Amino acid sequence: MYINVTETMFKDEFKAIRPDNFSYEGLSALYDSFIEAETSGQTMELDVIAICCEFSEEPLSDVLENYGLESLDELQDNTLVVAEIGDSVLYQVF
Repeated sequence: MYINVTETMFKDEFKAIRPDNFSYEGLSALYDSFIEAETSGQTMELDVIAICCEFSEEPLSDVLENYGLESLDELQDNTLVVAEIGDSVLYQVF
C-alpha cells in the first residue's frame, strides 16, 4: 500500500526518527531528488533508516579526506552528489 508523501511529511519522518542526520536544506534536496527519480518511473519507499545508511551530509573536506579524493569533481565521478550545502555535500555513500 502506497501513499503520496509531501515534503513536509518527508521531513517530519526524519525529524521524528533521525533528527540529526541531515540539515533542513539537505532533506529538501533529498526529497527533490527522490521526486525526480519517481517521475522517471522509479518507485521510492520512505524508509528513513535505509536512506540514512545510503546517503550522508558532511563537510566536503571530510568526505574528500575519508575517501582519499582530491576534489568535488572526483567525488562526482565516484558517486551521486545530490547537493552542495554551504561547505557540506550531500552524497550517496560508496
